[in-house]
Amino acid sequence: MPVNLPPPQLLEIAGPDAIAFAHAQFTSDVAALPPERWQWSAWLSAQGRVRASFRLLRRGDSSLVLLLGKRSAEAVRAALAPYVFRSKVQLRVLPAGHAFGYFLRDEVVADFGVAPDDGPQGGAIATNAASTVIALPGAQPRWYAFGVGRSASAASAEESNRWHAADIGDGLVDLGDSLGDRYLPTWLGLDSLGAVSIGKGCYPGQEIVARLHFKGGNKRWLHRIEFSADRLPDPATQLDPFADTAGGEIVAAAWSTAPRGVGLAILPRLPHGTQLSSPALPGSSFRVVSPVRDASD
Repeated sequence: MPVNLPPPQLLEIAGPDAIAFAHAQFTSDVAALPPERWQWSAWLSAQGRVRASFRLLRRGDSSLVLLLGKRSAEAVRAALAPYVFRSKVQLRVLPAGHAFGYFLRDEVVADFGVAPDDGPQGGAIATNAASTVIALPGAQPRWYAFGVGRSASAASAEESNRWHAADIGDGLVDLGDSLGDRYLPTWLGLDSLGAVSIGKGCYPGQEIVARLHFKGGNKRWLHRIEFSADRLPDPATQLDPFADTAGGEIVAAAWSTAPRGVGLAILPRLPHGTQLSSPALPGSSFRVVSPVRDASD
């Protein structure tokens, strides 16, 4: 059964210089992305903070689509436009249509007629006349479909929560507009997703990324947490440790069985079982489960 998701935020970069422009602006190796494939990517500020993170889809030789999740496509378009200069590209917000998540490939094929096989990062894209389907690698294979190939209905809280919990299980953070220009890519685990290239050359924030990679000094990582709370924690909810160490903040949360839930938080390196609290949620309790990915650097 499909999960009804919010309408997609889609920004197209098209024109003879589309690949070169995106390669110079974004963190991933855009030039190495083959047509009809996608990769994780991000756009950083000069200070190395993530202005937007997204799945970057290549459609042919001169067209890219940013699949932005919660981030406003119009806001990203307006912020990116001043950097076009003389590049032969057009930035265009695409019609939203509908979006659906699937846990079974057969259901995608039944609804849209196409579906890629699940694959590695930079994975496959399948399209028909009206819709696009991408495979989402992770602990549990999933598929994301958007377009006009199927009628949408209001999403139930249960199905939306199941999809968000799967994102948390895979360590995926979907930054909304309020969280833009706040975090370094390493804090969100984007380097581990393959969204950050160290060797491709300059892009905004590249010096900060390279310094952390080669010289170290990173002090925060993405962690899985478990919690008990009367309400679901909002993104950017502050977390304070009971012990005398630095705190952090939540970037994603979902219920497992209310009042218990799971989440992702940006924290210093903390051992399994570390207890945390939140000033915004008195009486709630939080516990560190593990770093999402290796935090040895």
